[in-house]
Amino acid sequence: MLRYLLLVFMGCFITSVAYAQGVQNGTVLENKTRVVLQGIQVENKTTTKVVVTDKAGRFSIPAKTGDLLVFTGAFYRPDTILLTNLLGREVFLTPKQTTLGEVKVTGTEIKPPASGYKDPEFHGQTMVYQRDVKTGYYKGGVALRLHYWTKDDKKRKRAGEFIQNQQVQDEITEVFSPENIAKYVPLTGDDMNNFILLYIPSVKTYTSTDFNLTTYLDTSYKKFLKLTPEEQKAGQLIK
Repeated sequence: MLRYLLLVFMGCFITSVAYAQGVQNGTVLENKTRVVLQGIQVENKTTTKVVVTDKAGRFSIPAKTGDLLVFTGAFYRPDTILLTNLLGREVFLTPKQTTLGEVKVTGTEIKPPASGYKDPEFHGQTMVYQRDVKTGYYKGGVALRLHYWTKDDKKRKRAGEFIQNQQVQDEITEVFSPENIAKYVPLTGDDMNNFILLYIPSVKTYTSTDFNLTTYLDTSYKKFLKLTPEEQKAGQLIK
């Protein structure tokens, strides 16, 4: 009888250990955009085990409930998660805020092309905007004679803000490409293009703290379905 009880006890102990020990699987994505992040380091602080996310943002690391996982990447704020279970999970990392340094350009002056546009806001300095052939949106590439602003801190700050906004515009254009938006809304062809033209967000909307890509697209898609065919094409009139 004693031997039988001992075997039962050992079986229960082995079962409990097997249940506690396991593997934590998950996917690491960028906050707001839900872009999968490759090369993010995932460290189990309890066991010191370290893995790196693959090109699909996925990771798999030995763990048990109560372990502490730390997620770090070169361009993202680190995040820490205390495991209360080993269910598959999505982890969202926030990009680090970058500050543009002072721009000092000396030497050869940039030659303005024939199509250059002189903006009075920048004292007639030549600016060249590049457009994406497929979408028609700006994709960056602004050529400026920046050495003028080395004499004026206020103008340098304005130039920095302008360039930073262009970088955000580039990111918005990439996120709101037909290929990426098709992952969230069941639209194709002209319907997809009309949807993007109507609902691609402004820099102010996109950079607001409460912006969430999934929620924004879900709300916009419901609005789009309520529009008449002519109203859905209204974005084509915005040049």
